[in-house]
Amino acid sequence: MIQVWSNFIQKEEISHLHNSLDNKWIMEGPVLKEFEQKLSNILDIPYVIGTTSGSSALALALIGIGIMPGDEVIVPDLTFIATANAAYMLGAKVVLAPTERDRPIMNLEAVDSLITKKTKAIITVDLNGRISWSKELKEKYGNRGIYIIDDACQAFMSGNADGKAGTLADIGCFSFGITKTVSTVNGGMVITRSKELYEKMKIIKTQGMPSVYEGDVYLYPGFNFKLPDVLASVGLGQLERLDDKIRHMKEIDEMYRHELRKVEGITFIPKTEYEFAWMPDIVCVDRDRVRECLKANNILSRPLGAPLHTAPYLEEFADYSNAIELQSKMLSLPGGPDQPKENVERVIEVLKSNRLC
Repeated sequence: MIQVWSNFIQKEEISHLHNSLDNKWIMEGPVLKEFEQKLSNILDIPYVIGTTSGSSALALALIGIGIMPGDEVIVPDLTFIATANAAYMLGAKVVLAPTERDRPIMNLEAVDSLITKKTKAIITVDLNGRISWSKELKEKYGNRGIYIIDDACQAFMSGNADGKAGTLADIGCFSFGITKTVSTVNGGMVITRSKELYEKMKIIKTQGMPSVYEGDVYLYPGFNFKLPDVLASVGLGQLERLDDKIRHMKEIDEMYRHELRKVEGITFIPKTEYEFAWMPDIVCVDRDRVRECLKANNILSRPLGAPLHTAPYLEEFADYSNAIELQSKMLSLPGGPDQPKENVERVIEVLKSNRLC
């Protein structure tokens, strides 16, 4: 069976993990600091905080900017549910923004109509590496006390002419789960250029205490969002292969785009020269039929998750027909930094040799 994602823990990661264990660097310590510093250098961003997951990164960012019950947070309708859950679980009102017609990102022009006096934050999502409107929204609403948080969990190392994903907002959030370009098995991070937000989030991630060891001062409500050294050590090994990972994933994406460009019923969403797809995806006239054909040939694929307005606990605020249309047609094909190219060639062979759509 050809898996839809492949990212293995290899010798570099195991070597760093053994070193961390041998030196008894288990919890937060020098390994995490090294990992955070390398990420800071790679993204050219001054402040980085490792977290337990991408979901906790989103929660930490929202707590960091002071989200309280009753505040409103604008979130794209087409994203992974974790984006909305982070705000909802804090008691905020989640306001779902509609989607562009031809790209699975927030419709910038529709945001104005969703802004109210209670709007405290807008979360942009760089879905599958497609850069959203963080810079533009920050320029427009930053002086009105509205924070821009970029959910770049699917966009590590993607970007546009203005900079890399996550770096153009007040706070950027990333995931380092096993299904991401860089993995710590389970983990994430927040990044920011604001020293004030950084210092506050550093305390919040440790139960709101400047020192767990002393445990005598409680500054903010907090939680345990700490990324331990043993997981950060795996990330260090993954970063050693970062250039090779990205090159391989780009080559796979180009293979699909080149070989399937003339297959009837399959198209691609355009990308800029700076954008980097996390998973190779296609747009199908008949997505379910394509999936069935791939499955019959022992090939797994992954549909885009349902739009968030379908969640029974979230309200509708706009026309979400574009999200419904895109979600019904988009399909992720096998990819990942360790996906053998012969698997990709097999997928292409199947799709080219069958009348699917």
